[in-house]
Amino acid sequence: MDRTTARLCSRYLGYGLPFLYLLTSIAFYLHTYDSAQVKITIVQMLGTVLMGVWYLKLVSEGEMSLKRYAPVALPLLASLASGLLSFSHAPYRGPSLDECLRRVFYIHFALIAITEINTLQRLKRMVSYLLLATGISVVYGLIEIVDYRFFEMGKFPTGVDPFIWRQAFGSRIFSTFGNPNFFGNFLVIVTPITLALLLKRNRERPLSVLVFALYAMIVSALLWKIDDVTALAHLESWKAVIYFGLLGGFMLWSALQFSFLGILFFLITLCNVLTVSKGAWVGYSVGIIAFLMLVLFYFSQFQSEKVRRTLKTGALVTLFIGTLGVGIVSLQRVDSLRFRVCTWVSTWEMGYAQPLLGNGIGSFRVLYPAYRRPQIFHIEGKHNTETDHSEDEYWEVFQDEGLLGFGIFIWVIVTFSTMGVRALRRFTEGLWTRDPSSGKRKFSDDPRAFYMLGMLAAFWGMLIHNAMDVSLRFVSSGIFLWLLTGLIGAMVVHDPMRDKDLPNGQAGPRTGQVRSEEEEPSGLVSPLENALLILMRVVSAGLFLALTVFILQQFNDTQGPYPESFGDALLWAIAWISLAGTIAVCLWVLFKVGQSLKLWYGFLILWATIYPIFTFWGYFQADVHHNRGIFFSKQQKWDDALANYHEVVRLNPNYIMAFYFMGNVYTDRWKPGDLENAMREYENAWAIAPNYVQSHHQAGLVYLKKGADDKAEADRLRAAGQTAAANQKLLEVEQDWMQALVYFQKYHDIDPVFEPNYARMAWVHTQMAELARFRGDTAAAESWMDKAEAAYKESLGAWVCGAPGNDVLHEHWSGTHRHFSAEMFENLGNVRFMRGHFAQALKAFQLALWKDNTNVRTWKNLALAYDRLGDHQNVQRTWIHIRQIAPTDPDVLRVFGGQKH
Repeated sequence: MDRTTARLCSRYLGYGLPFLYLLTSIAFYLHTYDSAQVKITIVQMLGTVLMGVWYLKLVSEGEMSLKRYAPVALPLLASLASGLLSFSHAPYRGPSLDECLRRVFYIHFALIAITEINTLQRLKRMVSYLLLATGISVVYGLIEIVDYRFFEMGKFPTGVDPFIWRQAFGSRIFSTFGNPNFFGNFLVIVTPITLALLLKRNRERPLSVLVFALYAMIVSALLWKIDDVTALAHLESWKAVIYFGLLGGFMLWSALQFSFLGILFFLITLCNVLTVSKGAWVGYSVGIIAFLMLVLFYFSQFQSEKVRRTLKTGALVTLFIGTLGVGIVSLQRVDSLRFRVCTWVSTWEMGYAQPLLGNGIGSFRVLYPAYRRPQIFHIEGKHNTETDHSEDEYWEVFQDEGLLGFGIFIWVIVTFSTMGVRALRRFTEGLWTRDPSSGKRKFSDDPRAFYMLGMLAAFWGMLIHNAMDVSLRFVSSGIFLWLLTGLIGAMVVHDPMRDKDLPNGQAGPRTGQVRSEEEEPSGLVSPLENALLILMRVVSAGLFLALTVFILQQFNDTQGPYPESFGDALLWAIAWISLAGTIAVCLWVLFKVGQSLKLWYGFLILWATIYPIFTFWGYFQADVHHNRGIFFSKQQKWDDALANYHEVVRLNPNYIMAFYFMGNVYTDRWKPGDLENAMREYENAWAIAPNYVQSHHQAGLVYLKKGADDKAEADRLRAAGQTAAANQKLLEVEQDWMQALVYFQKYHDIDPVFEPNYARMAWVHTQMAELARFRGDTAAAESWMDKAEAAYKESLGAWVCGAPGNDVLHEHWSGTHRHFSAEMFENLGNVRFMRGHFAQALKAFQLALWKDNTNVRTWKNLALAYDRLGDHQNVQRTWIHIRQIAPTDPDVLRVFGGQKH
């Protein structure tokens, strides 16, 4: 037992957990492929340090009241166990590892909050850090708003937003979160907390607070739709003046009425509106309504008839504004709803395959391509992207962990909701007392009531939001759900809660007795034990200093020299200050803890954090090298690109995209041996993600290239008179093209929309028909041509899209949806022409011109089809038209004897 070290660790954890949440919320970095990788790295590396210090504290403390912590810890530990069990049977553990690690970190953060946020001082510190993070993010959000509103990208090369990512989402703001939806989810969380603090500070005038909240929503909505408002009032020329007047005036009034918290709440609301995230709006509305209902039912001191009426009215107004806003945007972006419904149906089918234990935590993105509906490709308009999550946390938990994990997740929600509500009832019972001499009521300060009010409303708002979004699966907002459970649990467990830490750093209940440092048994340390402790301290210092030097050297390479542009220079400086400051603080903490430590095995816990920190830093560097690999690939510097991609998979063997990109680089470079190299990398990708985006199509292209090379070699051998060798080479060509068809079919099975895949399959079919004709097998040739024609017809007819099993939205695509394309109609006509089906070819060429009547090549093919049908009058008319649209075309000059007109 080493209570001195335990107290020291507890004190550092009381600062470290808030700092982690602050840094994660405001950090953003663009030197990696995934701009949010820095948030992931902060959680992984700093979280490892916090976990190490927490376990060291438990070991040094030597005891913990299990009876005291069991009610709140058991659901969390069950959720952790469910995640680990789910990971143990995941079909592809490599890609699942990241999600499993997040579960480990999130649960530990909740447990640290429960055990270490044990005084009002620490609770206020935690909330203050969240408010600081909120302030920074909404101020930058305001800068983004002004930048887009008055410095549009097309008109101004620079604006008030100095960073290179400015206006990345157009009018939608994203602040330090890299995505409007993630920023919106963060704002959903802090909205009720900020409002609760506003009510706490202004408890003598609750009506003013409630009315202010409604005004903030209305003004934010007006600012969002200022163009429509000014147009309706015929004041377009005054738009800028009205905008700044409304914005500045309301901010000034908020400051005068409610100081910092007033401005903060207004900016939270404004930024939430301008994320234009429907899920965030729903979460915001639910959070506000939950807040109002909790005040209505539990804060009896605010329940005058006027206040009660205002609470009910406020809830209705919030519901109306939220519903109206979501409805307006939903009508403008119907595809967003379509995307979610299709994804939810597929997720249900995935979960239904393994209903009890699920498919494995983090398995969604690996398994989903086999279940994805073709509507998704049309909605996204892309084929080389992957859907990582299900757009609904509840469905994804069921898919990942089955009914067992889903039940545990619901257990966590119900447990902490119930405990929180019961605690809120206790906290609000004695808020007001009556002075016996004057008979007047006076406030008995118990801030836990307001903290619990904000935490519960935030908890519920976030849970509703994530019934239609994926924010819980991303670090930037996912960490907060578990923090809220931890803080709710902490206020329940530590009741009554001390105001401050004791002078020695140890916290305890208000009425409890805590052993002072003088009472701690000193214990004699033998000279040998003392020497061992000194040695371990020296070793610890050496190990952590070496790790620090290694990280700083690599980060210096990542950062590069000081940039010239102001925005890049600012980001460069912020990054260095943040990293250097964080490392300095961590080294100081480890030094002080090591200096205090009296248990030799405690050093083993500290040393155990080194490998994870080293590994997680490697993940960060892998992302950096991946970004560099893409940069060199675009410049066709293949060797440099490959060197970086190889570094990626060395540092992070589960980086699927790096294997895929390496295969593409080998395919593009196409040197001797690159076929084998490309296929090896695609197979590496398939080993951890068997249906990764377009990898099967790319593998088909590899064998198309090989077939083309072998065909050229066969032609060369035949021209040289080496008939036997040429025929042998043609057998290799046939094998190449058959292998290409295998991969194209695999891709077709997961993406039946991609037009080039059909075109290449049909091209291979026609080439196989030529080989069959060369061998004199007419029946086989006709069979191959049938397949070629069928491929074009399937693409044009959208057969798979119109299948009943894919009509999840009841859109009746079988009767209305087609993939009509001028190029595919022309290709179909060419196949029919090759087969001598000239009338059918003519029809296909006419349909191609119906889609694109400017294509000279198609007009020529049409003329040729007329000629074969003996329709010389239409042949002449067609060539006259061709001369009109392409008078200098060589064929036109030949047909008309060199006359352009």
